[in-house]
Formats: sequence, C-alpha cells, structure tokens
Amino acid sequence: MLKWLKRVLYTILIIFFLAVGVFFAIRNPQLIPLDLVFWQGPELSVALYIILSFTVGACVALLISAIAYLRSERQIRVLTRKYEKARDEVDTLRKASITKELSVGKE
Repeated sequence: MLKWLKRVLYTILIIFFLAVGVFFAIRNPQLIPLDLVFWQGPELSVALYIILSFTVGACVALLISAIAYLRSERQIRVLTRKYEKARDEVDTLRKASITKELSVGKE
C-alpha cells in the first residue's frame, strides 16, 4: 500500500523540480562565459551551467559513496573471517574440554 504512495510522492517531486528547472531556464536565457583560473569555458546559459554542476556533484557523491560502501563491505568480510576463526577455536576448545571431562570421569 505504501509503495504506490512512495511512487506518487517521487513522481510529484520529480515533476516539481523539472518545472522549477524549466522555469529557471526560461527566466534566465542570457549566456555567460565560465571563467576559471586556468580555463575559460564557452558561453552557455546559466541554467545549463547549474544543471552541469548538479550533475557533476551527483556523480562525485555517487563515486565517494561507492568507495565507502566497498570499504565497509571489505571490512565486513575481514571481520566475518575473524569471527569464524574465533568460533572454530572456541568449538575446538569446548570439544577438548568435554573429552577431558569424560576421560577424567571414567577413571
């Protein structure tokens, strides 16, 4: 039931932001050159530069979050191996303890 509500909300948000973007592009048709320290970009509209900056920012954020995700997955694998090794060692010690108790009990 909540899936359709989530989809509707996402659709409304996407339509809203697209409408704001189109309105911004229509209201700001002037061309501006992008002048950085070592590079001067072509004359493009303000809206296009803003859309490009948001797109580059989203890509950088996805890349950084993917790196963090891969690091955490690697750490989970390492810790799982350590846990399994410790669990095996505890099982071995328990078996040795039970065997020792049984052999002492028979005497």
